[in-house]
Amino acid sequence: MDGYVEKDAKKHLTPESAPILRELAERLEILQEWEAEKIHQIVHAIAEKHAVGLGKVAQPIRVAVAGMAVSPPIDQTLLLLGKARTVKRLTAAVGFVA
Repeated sequence: MDGYVEKDAKKHLTPESAPILRELAERLEILQEWEAEKIHQIVHAIAEKHAVGLGKVAQPIRVAVAGMAVSPPIDQTLLLLGKARTVKRLTAAVGFVA
């Protein structure tokens, strides 16, 4: 399943999560300062905008970037992964859902 834990992908990479992942990829791609706090703010802003809890945003992100629903804190995970790989993996996850 494209490097994803199958049960996690089925649960979290859904048609409902695709717009969230797409928007996150777009916003992170233009982020000038790749810092944990800036990433954290964007993730929270997207959760607020879509009126969903943080888990509905963070879990699909984890599966998209780590392949499974378990990872260190999401802002730290994305920080360590780096901007280019994060955006690439988020975009790939959107394509996986489609």
